[in-house]
Amino acid sequence: MCHNLPRIGYKMPYNREVIKKSLTMNSGTSSTELNDMLTNFVNYVDSFYGVNDPLYPMMSQITKQPLSKVDILSATENYLSMCSDDSIENCTWGDGDSLDRERVRDILLEEYQYKFVGE
Repeated sequence: MCHNLPRIGYKMPYNREVIKKSLTMNSGTSSTELNDMLTNFVNYVDSFYGVNDPLYPMMSQITKQPLSKVDILSATENYLSMCSDDSIENCTWGDGDSLDRERVRDILLEEYQYKFVGE
């Protein structure tokens, strides 16, 4: 019989340091900062293709509605997932630069069935 195991019903004490560290992502950036970066990136993509005076407006081929921030966020999450997949080559997050914007745009065009207004 192993005497090192806690008895049934025994509550293990929690480690406050582990909980404190769990509030920070692996990158060393807090979740609040990451959320701000993501929000800024979504707004950046929206300024090019969305509804607030975009340079290159896009709309859904299906609903004919303008590009939504919800779809931008979803496509960005898809892109970030691709960047974290080691089996996908040449996909790296550039901290929300123009290449990231263009790659999210391509996902919106190909997977979300958006098109540029006037096409």
